[in-house]
Amino acid sequence: MKTPLVTAVLQRQQLPDTIRNNLYGPPRSQWREHPYYLISDARALQRNHNGLKRQARQYHGALTYLMSLNEADRQSHHHQQLLGTVIHHGQALLKHLHSHHGFEDSSVFPVLRLHHPRLEKAISLLENDHLALDSLLQQIGNGLRDTQGLSRDARILAQAHHQAGQLETLLQRHMDDEEEIIVPVYLQQM
Repeated sequence: MKTPLVTAVLQRQQLPDTIRNNLYGPPRSQWREHPYYLISDARALQRNHNGLKRQARQYHGALTYLMSLNEADRQSHHHQQLLGTVIHHGQALLKHLHSHHGFEDSSVFPVLRLHHPRLEKAISLLENDHLALDSLLQQIGNGLRDTQGLSRDARILAQAHHQAGQLETLLQRHMDDEEEIIVPVYLQQM
């Protein structure tokens, strides 16, 4: 089930012009050459985002593999153990995502809002993305708690696979947009 907030993030192709026009520079293509990049929070943010996106890709890929198996193979001891590992990986991913965006909600966004009022619309968009992410993470978490269903019901596994695909897409869009908004600010702050 897609919520309207999740759908909005999944359908967004780029930041709206009303937000893009208020961003700071430099453009993404110049970030790594910026003299403060290696010592700023910009690099840490991008590394964290890349790690979370990689975990989401791996989780989705593992579910894709399990979906490709026939029912008998999915029920084998080996693949049941693999499913247990995938469930554990999914739970760890959810924990890391909650921690990451919880920190942003409680620390990063309020500071940006206070010191950079021109980014108000951008921060509001990111906060709405986090609401969408929370909704999707709740759905994924509920599915991961149904270990019997995941192991025995192809429809429940297909739903988990679909949600993992949505998560991968949502993270890509949200984190790219978040970097466009925040990294230039971090590069200025040194």
